[in-house]
Amino acid sequence: MKRSKLIVLSILAAVFDTLHGFLFTYLEGVGLLLSAAHTAAATFTDTTYAISASLPATYDAAGYGATTITYTVIGKVESFPEFGSERSINEFRPIAGPVEKVKGAPNYGGGPMVVADVPADAGQIIVKAAEASQNHYSMKLTYPDGEVHYLDVLVTSWRLTQAAEGGFMKRSANLQLCKIPVVVAAP
Repeated sequence: MKRSKLIVLSILAAVFDTLHGFLFTYLEGVGLLLSAAHTAAATFTDTTYAISASLPATYDAAGYGATTITYTVIGKVESFPEFGSERSINEFRPIAGPVEKVKGAPNYGGGPMVVADVPADAGQIIVKAAEASQNHYSMKLTYPDGEVHYLDVLVTSWRLTQAAEGGFMKRSANLQLCKIPVVVAAP
């Protein structure tokens, strides 16, 4: 009985993966799914990081790019967390037989964004307000080549970093991505 359930689940997983791949290829082919790839090494130098309390009507390029969303640039960004899909591995350890593994739900990442502490910076004021709020915020990252990444984030901290002689006063904001990042290719 257990073996037949495992076979059925394996078949269903294979069918799902095939359909997912086909759907992804189809949506990309008809222009409903944007995919961007750099043709050479790229740099983060001169990337702008902007935030908005407004959320898109739809979590795609059209929704994020709507003129009703006003993004405010966050000044003096020193570093930004890595992001993208990562899945945990869930394991079942039977008494007899090999360990069975399946992928868990995607986690789109997050971590500290470090900025020079400029209390009058309009973007930093919004980040500080976002930490005090339960709401999601929209972010727009614009790279030097014109590529744009839109993010749905929660801001979970706004802290003054550790002091050191001669060091700059900095703030660390912990950002957590809640939805898949939306990438819009450079024009």
